[in-house]
Amino acid sequence: MIAVVIVLTLLTIGHSGARADSSDLTSVMAKYVSASGGREALSKIHNSLTVYKSTIMGRTLKVTTTAKAPFYYLQEVQAEGSPGKISFGFDGTTAWMRTPDGTVTTLTGDKRAEIISDAVGANNSEIFPNRWPTTVALKPTETIDGQSYTVLSITAKDGITHDLFIDPQTNLPVIERTVEGHLTALSVVQAFGKGPMGELQARVIISTRSDGSPQVKSVLREAQDNARVSTSIFAPPVSSKGAQTI
Repeated sequence: MIAVVIVLTLLTIGHSGARADSSDLTSVMAKYVSASGGREALSKIHNSLTVYKSTIMGRTLKVTTTAKAPFYYLQEVQAEGSPGKISFGFDGTTAWMRTPDGTVTTLTGDKRAEIISDAVGANNSEIFPNRWPTTVALKPTETIDGQSYTVLSITAKDGITHDLFIDPQTNLPVIERTVEGHLTALSVVQAFGKGPMGELQARVIISTRSDGSPQVKSVLREAQDNARVSTSIFAPPVSSKGAQTI
C-alpha cells in the first residue's frame, strides 16, 4: 500500500483503550482477507509487478516493484529523464541496494529490516505466514479526524513492526503507519482498485513523514500478475565499485 492525512493529524489520534480477544482478531483478519481479494485468489498470485508514478516536490519518479513468492523482492526507482536508477532487493538472505553509479551495498540493521518488511509485505506474509514468519495482533481501536479504525499490528521476523488501519465499514486497509524512534511515517490510500487476479490494489497513495520530509503522491500506472520472472533478478548484482556493507 503505499483521504490525505498530514503529519498534524498525528496530534488528533486517540485510543479507545479497548482490546479485542483472539476471536475478534480471527474475525477482523477474515474480513480483511476477503476485502483484499480472498485467500483463494491471493494464493494463485505467484509473482507480481507494479509500476507507480510518484511525485515529490514537482519531481516525477518511476517506481517499479517486482515480488515473487515466498519472499523475493526488487524495487527500482528512476527519476524522469534520468538514465540511472537506484535498486533495492531481497533474496531471502541478503538485503541490498544498488546506486546509479553501480555500487552495490549489503544492508544490515534497520536498513535490512526495512527491506525485509517491504519484501514479505509485498508477498502478503500477514495472510500467508508460511511464506515468512509473521505475527499479527489486534491493537486498541484508534480514531483519526473523527473516523474510528480497527488497528492491526504486523511484525515480520527480522522486520519492522507496522500498523494497518482498517476501515470497519469496508474492511479496507486505508492507512499504514510505521514508527521508528521519533519518526512516524504514514501512507494513506486515496483510491483502491482491483488487480489482474481480482486482488485489492492501492491506486493512489499519499505518504508523509513526521520529520518534515516532502509529501509523496504515488499513482498506479501498471500491474501484472504471474509473468515469467527468474529468481536471479533478486540476488545482489556484481558491484562495479567493490563490495560495501552498511
